[in-house]
Amino acid sequence: MKIILRLILVIIIASVFAQGSVCHAYWVWTPETKRWVNPKYAPKDTPKEQLLYAMDFFESTEYKKALAEFKKIIKYYRRSEAASEAQYYIGRCYEALGNPYHGFESYQKVIDDYPFTNRTEEIVTRQFDIGNRLFEGEKTKYVGVSFKAFPEQIVEVYKKVVSNAPYGKNAPNAQFKIGELYKRMGFYVDAREAFEKIVADYPDSDIITEAKFQVALCASIASGGSAYDQTLAEQAMREFEEFAKENPDSQLVKEALKEKGELTEKRAIAHMNTAKFYERAGKPESALLYYNKVVDVYPDSSVAATALEKAEVIEKRLERQKI
Repeated sequence: MKIILRLILVIIIASVFAQGSVCHAYWVWTPETKRWVNPKYAPKDTPKEQLLYAMDFFESTEYKKALAEFKKIIKYYRRSEAASEAQYYIGRCYEALGNPYHGFESYQKVIDDYPFTNRTEEIVTRQFDIGNRLFEGEKTKYVGVSFKAFPEQIVEVYKKVVSNAPYGKNAPNAQFKIGELYKRMGFYVDAREAFEKIVADYPDSDIITEAKFQVALCASIASGGSAYDQTLAEQAMREFEEFAKENPDSQLVKEALKEKGELTEKRAIAHMNTAKFYERAGKPESALLYYNKVVDVYPDSSVAATALEKAEVIEKRLERQKI
């Protein structure tokens, strides 16, 4: 029995060494890449040859094979002239394979790692297109699973469009989309700042009027939370009024005046409630101050008439107390 076990052990050891020698035969040193490589997975002898080889797969729409071959250039010939083209086509492959977000990231690597590329303008246009598609609901992939991109991811895409070409043709619209996405997420203060950036940086863009309206609208929405922000509300009212005066022909004027009216109503009701609080607390002078403010500042509000009546009653009461 011991002899049999020894024979089995000898056979196993011999097999391991035999496999090791076979494996070693498949690895060779290449001066071009200065690496040990397996010929089965090795790149071509020069980066140009490898690029042409990968392009054949790309042009034949064999995008998975093309992707693998382009990646070999980044791995083995990272500092070659072919590397920036390979990185660009990696993005193209990801897009073709239904993974636009990875496409965006790959394009960004071209700009970050190869700043002297002549494809910057084209890349920014492609990134802007990816952002728009993701904004509209196109799916992307992660570890093979398709899903709709998160708003934060789409914001990242548009922010890169702006930072890569701050005065490019797509920058104002990308900045506007950032504001829209922040609104979608409920971050109205951030959205307001995004729209304000358009007003400040792109005053001649064709979306400047809409951006100004959104600045006021975001302030209006942000002021209407549980903690009613009076400063934001007043600022929004002023901005809506200024917007209507500066853009009398805009189709948004009607909506701006409507928003201003709603804010005015909220402010009037807030002052009315403050006046009632002081009245119940036995402080008629303070109550009278707020009732009069409703009458003077918000005469068109739904509570103005009631405020006037309350003010007159308190004034008479105070007069009688003086006698």
